[in-house]
Amino acid sequence: MSLKGHLNLNLDTFTLDTGEFELPEKGVTAIFGRSGSGKTTLLRCLAGLESEVSGQLSFQNQAWLTVGHQTPIHKRKLAYVFQEASLFSHLSVEDNLRYGLKRHKASEDGEIFIHFDQVVQWLTLTKLLTRHSHTLSGGERQRVAIGRALLSQPKILLMDEPMASLDLFAKREILPYLERLRDELAIPIIYVTHSPEEVERLADFVLFMEQGRITHFEEIEQALNQSGTPLYQEENPRSVLSAKVESHDCEDGLSCLKVGSEFLWLPIISKEEGESLRVVVSAQQVSLLAEKPDQSSVLNHLTVTVKSIDYERGCSVLVHLAIKNSPWPLLAKITKRSLRRLELKEGQEWIAAIKSVSILN
Repeated sequence: MSLKGHLNLNLDTFTLDTGEFELPEKGVTAIFGRSGSGKTTLLRCLAGLESEVSGQLSFQNQAWLTVGHQTPIHKRKLAYVFQEASLFSHLSVEDNLRYGLKRHKASEDGEIFIHFDQVVQWLTLTKLLTRHSHTLSGGERQRVAIGRALLSQPKILLMDEPMASLDLFAKREILPYLERLRDELAIPIIYVTHSPEEVERLADFVLFMEQGRITHFEEIEQALNQSGTPLYQEENPRSVLSAKVESHDCEDGLSCLKVGSEFLWLPIISKEEGESLRVVVSAQQVSLLAEKPDQSSVLNHLTVTVKSIDYERGCSVLVHLAIKNSPWPLLAKITKRSLRRLELKEGQEWIAAIKSVSILN
């Protein structure tokens, strides 16, 4: 039932040669790589927008590409969201949305599994329905474009850097909506980006590309735990942890999150108990202690196990730590002197003192 195949495309100055791949039938798969690595070209080939592509491609046991045959775009039951939201300027937001439904009703398959009211709720579009598209902000336009795509009842959603043309404020505004779609939709989402932050916050799986080739494919937990991962090219690596809201302490203005079998405290957040979210911890904000202190101004002390040590960081090393019952890695950046004095080794149990933690935004 997955999306799988191998694709080749020769352009004037670029060659796409994916090798064999198989993408999961649910969740968000991020296609990640530098500019020019072939991310958008691959997405266009998946959508059927490149007529000269060769190879094989199938989705849910339907052959989209074989020798001498390519299934037309409109028969692939997919939706494609471009970088720039293209709406009908003469139509209201509601009419733009309902256009997606009309396209579906005109097709052979009349089944409705994503309803108008659902999309309006997911993307918070109620107050925009009567407005015309030329009056919308960039973030609002992209939300409407995503809603229209969903109402065409796709079996798979392809998104080509949907936040690339948005300013920082608009990006922060739209990210929670993309998170909601990831959690609510029962269809796979293929999401092209060159932003590590978007991968951290949205992806369930990561497909890495370089010079027109797929270099590797991993679950997000593995991608973040990979030594030398392309997601962290800067000098200040950080951890992303999947957490669930345990409780709120309104008197102290704190929220308690559960990560695996451990607990984290951070300034109070506007999420209900039981809700899931991802938090970020800079590796420089993590210290290692032999035991939990009786008195400390640092709120967060987690029991961890040393999984591996990356020695290739100049005067520092990057320690990969495991939190019990959590597949998400915690990173600590410490000096080589500290490594030597503590005699750190794989398999040892330590206390990770976390000075600062925040939600991804």
